[in-house]
This record gives sequence, C-alpha cells and structure tokens, in this order.
Amino acid sequence: MLAVIFCFGEAVVAIWYGTYGQASEMSVATMALIIGQLMGAGLIVILLDEMLRKGYGLGSGISLFIVANTSETIFWSAFSPVTMSS
Repeated sequence: MLAVIFCFGEAVVAIWYGTYGQASEMSVATMALIIGQLMGAGLIVILLDEMLRKGYGLGSGISLFIVANTSETIFWSAFSPVTMSS
C-alpha cells in the first residue's frame, strides 16, 4: 500500500514541477488523466515486481525496469492527452 501512495505522490510532484507542462496552464481533468496514467504504470511495475519475487518470469529486477521504461514510452506515446515537444 505504501508503494501505491508513493506512486501517487511522485505523480503529483511531477505535475507540480512542470514535467509535463506548466501546471497553471492545464485543466484539472488533464492533471487527473496524467496522474492516472502515471499511477497505472506504477501499479503495473509493482505487480511485475511481485511476480518476480514469487518466482514467476525470467530474469532479474533489472530487466523489469528496462521493460517498464519501454512500456511507459509506448503507452505514453499512444495514450497521452497532452503532446509535448522536447
């Protein structure tokens, strides 16, 4: 449960400090969608970590983070409500 709270906290901090654009220029709905996306990705990583700890899957925790990063990029690019150019 603490990991879920950390996911929420990190998502709020990411929005607060402008990682996905100026917070003052976003609507509440956009912020909620971004927080939902980040929490969803965090929950998937938590569940994958639990599966690895119980002996399911191949590899170590490092491969989990590589897959999580790639998955985050794919999902963020596919379902992002706000597109940012870097």
